[in-house]
Amino acid sequence: MRRVGFWVAMVVLTVLVLEGVAWLAFATALRGKQLRWRDLDDLGPVPTQAEMDDWRAWGWDRELGWLRRPDTEETVRDPRGDWRLSVDARGARREPLAAPGGVISAYGDSFTFGHEVDDDETWPHYLSERLGTRVDNWGQSAWGPDQALLRLARNLPHERTAVVVLAIMSENIARLMNCYRPFLTGEAVMKMAFKPMLVFDDGDLVWQPNPLTRADTPGDWEAALAQARATDVWYRENAARVRARFPHLFRLPEAVAYAVAHPTRPNLYERPDAVARLDHVLDEFTRLGDRYDFLPVALFIPEPSDLRRFAAGGPTRYRDYVFASRGRSASTRLVVLDLLEHPFDMERFNRRPFRDHPSPYGQRVIAEALASALADFPPVRSRLAR
Repeated sequence: MRRVGFWVAMVVLTVLVLEGVAWLAFATALRGKQLRWRDLDDLGPVPTQAEMDDWRAWGWDRELGWLRRPDTEETVRDPRGDWRLSVDARGARREPLAAPGGVISAYGDSFTFGHEVDDDETWPHYLSERLGTRVDNWGQSAWGPDQALLRLARNLPHERTAVVVLAIMSENIARLMNCYRPFLTGEAVMKMAFKPMLVFDDGDLVWQPNPLTRADTPGDWEAALAQARATDVWYRENAARVRARFPHLFRLPEAVAYAVAHPTRPNLYERPDAVARLDHVLDEFTRLGDRYDFLPVALFIPEPSDLRRFAAGGPTRYRDYVFASRGRSASTRLVVLDLLEHPFDMERFNRRPFRDHPSPYGQRVIAEALASALADFPPVRSRLAR
């Protein structure tokens, strides 16, 4: 009986040790964002009617997802310093420089809008000062290049410029595969942020409209969430991950197999379905340029992690795509720029070294890079000559 008890104890101890090793594997090596299962069905309660009313009043947009209302102002309280934003009567970020426009307009995400800086510290403003002309800032925080493109198409019948800059922060490629922002971030900070998305239909990319086609009642939100679950790439891929729960030992082999097939930091610029979406956006951007006779300029801006790698002498994830895009667009009017080809103090570019949005210094860097790259384009050259 003692020998039986000894071996039973050894088996139990071995199982406990292996369970501990499995738990440790889930807590360390398998905890990367691209490997970790996240409960994307538990991102907070259904919005109240008051929250729906507030979202509709703040900026719900049936086509684009969200869009700040014209003639509004806001002071954002920030631990690193408050900043103030205002939106003009057209719905663009207010430009303090009193000058005529028509030369350059800018579209993009928060790096273009100027998140975390005042109206007179955005790169469109600094470019306005540099050229002596109003540069229209149509950026919007948290947008993807798809939303920026759709806003450009909406504006073009009445808001035209000789040059249009589509600024693409290198992380933005992930937003092209997403129609509900919390499924991308894993956080409910923007619980109402549904957006349109490019989806494949028999091998072709087509527009899937914003799932939140109405924003009148909590039921509208629930219907939009159900549609987003069916089509959002990040939601579907999260569902395929292995959930870390007891007994961890039984789930470890499946988790390891998933980890082997899915790198912790995949490069989306090497992923065909992601690249196809970005190619589609740039192709549509180029076609709009031909139709409305403007110079389309795609400006790639490194996200903080890309900037840190480049500063340390390592490769960035998107630069090969920049070179490939130049080859694809060689016979078109599209100009493809990479901010990293313009020298600057990389530690000063963001509000904190390699963190947050561009600082006022970083905003000036973007403006100077654009002014330099576009100096030979006649409408810009005439402004620089003054």
